[in-house]
Amino acid sequence: MEPRVTKFREPGPLGCVALIYAGLVLAVGVYSIVVLLTVQDPILLSGVALLFLTFPIGWGIWQLWDVLPVELMNPIVLVLLLMGAGWFQAWAGPYLVRHVKRRRRDAD
Repeated sequence: MEPRVTKFREPGPLGCVALIYAGLVLAVGVYSIVVLLTVQDPILLSGVALLFLTFPIGWGIWQLWDVLPVELMNPIVLVLLLMGAGWFQAWAGPYLVRHVKRRRRDAD
């Protein structure tokens, strides 16, 4: 049995926007982690920017932050969770649009 080879699909305009968004989330997240690790008393405006950048899932993570166990309440864990939320949103946007278009096309 031969291995299945998938064809490369060009990302399209929405995919390019999602890639730029994912890169922006990565850049702001890495900057926030560097500030947390290097500055003695950080005022994390980049963390606030990351929170608003990953809205609405990031806001939900921020609201549930108090539910986490004490050993996980590290600000770096919060930044990583927000980055994960942003990457999920970057993946889900084009995925959902592609499947909605496919369902509409199949319905016609």
